[in-house]
Amino acid sequence: MTQRLTNDEVVDRALDALRSSRVRTAEVFLRDAQSGSVDTKDGEIESVIARGERGLGVRVLDGARMGFAHSSDLAVAGIEACVEQARRMATITEPDDDLRIASEPLSPPDLAIFHAGLETRPLSERGGMALAVEKAARDADSRVTHFRKTSYSDAEVTTIIATTSGVRASYRESLCGASTSPVATLGGERQIGYHGEGARRPSDLDARKIGERAAKRAIEKLGAKPFPTQKLPVVLDPWMAMSLLGAVAPLFSADNVLKGRSLFANKVGQRVANERVTIVDDARRRGGLRSAPFDGEGTPTKSRTLVDKGVLRGYLTNIKTAGKMGSSSDGNARRGSYASPSRIGPSNFYVEQGVDDPDALVKGLPKALAITSLLNLHTIDPVSGEFSLGATGTYLEKGAPQHPVQGITIAGNLTHLFASVTGIGSDLVFGPGGVGSPTLVIAELSIGGT
Repeated sequence: MTQRLTNDEVVDRALDALRSSRVRTAEVFLRDAQSGSVDTKDGEIESVIARGERGLGVRVLDGARMGFAHSSDLAVAGIEACVEQARRMATITEPDDDLRIASEPLSPPDLAIFHAGLETRPLSERGGMALAVEKAARDADSRVTHFRKTSYSDAEVTTIIATTSGVRASYRESLCGASTSPVATLGGERQIGYHGEGARRPSDLDARKIGERAAKRAIEKLGAKPFPTQKLPVVLDPWMAMSLLGAVAPLFSADNVLKGRSLFANKVGQRVANERVTIVDDARRRGGLRSAPFDGEGTPTKSRTLVDKGVLRGYLTNIKTAGKMGSSSDGNARRGSYASPSRIGPSNFYVEQGVDDPDALVKGLPKALAITSLLNLHTIDPVSGEFSLGATGTYLEKGAPQHPVQGITIAGNLTHLFASVTGIGSDLVFGPGGVGSPTLVIAELSIGGT
């Protein structure tokens, strides 16, 4: 039986094959992910899955042409075939003078993103976490009657990147997360809630808080009343604010900016938000869920302020877009898998927190609408900034909940929305996708109702 090559041996074999093929400029990317997950429903374990995914991606630069190939066959023959396919692809793709392979030496810092033990964690412990989340949601309120699904998952991931110019580095990371979707009932009415959180280690997940927050999301929708069309201050708790922030993150992509698909095109140095608003992308945040020492192209990552006190300072770039803009890459090439090339994306992307207690901010509003869910965020127009989103919420008077509302729309323009942020809480929270936000108060938005 052929002995399984180690991850480093796979990379070495790929580099050897590239040199044997007289390829001068190329990159080898390996990712090895070992994961496990458990799904439960109504107190019973429904599924237990353990999986391993290991593969290789090769990019070959031939003049101005880039070839890409990938393979999960990591025997010597499979590696050599992958290299040959990438080499062939580099002879037929369209030329692009802005294509580059990273050449800067890498010295990865310790970002506290790896905690050993997940790969060998007993499946019983994984199931125990999911069941604990579900129990917390059920215990939170008697109106929680059953569940759509509750899940726990974790993974240990190794990433290696190496180039024919001698660049080589690697890092390991651990990830875990838990979520649940409880169903609350009142008479004949049913409402579904959802909440999920992520962490670098299981001990940082609080099953009780996850379950209770999910139950609250379901309960707060029960008994909704019609709501008249009007303009009101709007409150976005951290979880609602981060869902909106995640939807507008692509507007900061230099690729979208260069293609004219962003509201922020040609606005560096201009005010794009209220002076209270500072937006950061920090791939070096210790323990961050999207922290990494280098990006999917092998460029060292960094912390960047994209919006500084309301003023746009820059975009998210990779090697190609930075070259087009006459600068160097900021390390925002994100790679979801060895099987696909990188794309520009944020890392730990967040609004800096303020100093005000979020409860005090809300109590200072005579009337307001607290948003509890936003629908169709993908319909936001990236160029004009116009949006009309389905929503549910809770009507507030001096911070006190009066009744839930549903079947409403929140309409406006992102330029106006960001300019109208009049309150920022001191309660910054990060979601499982690495997007973070504190509570935000929007001075006024148009609410379409009855």
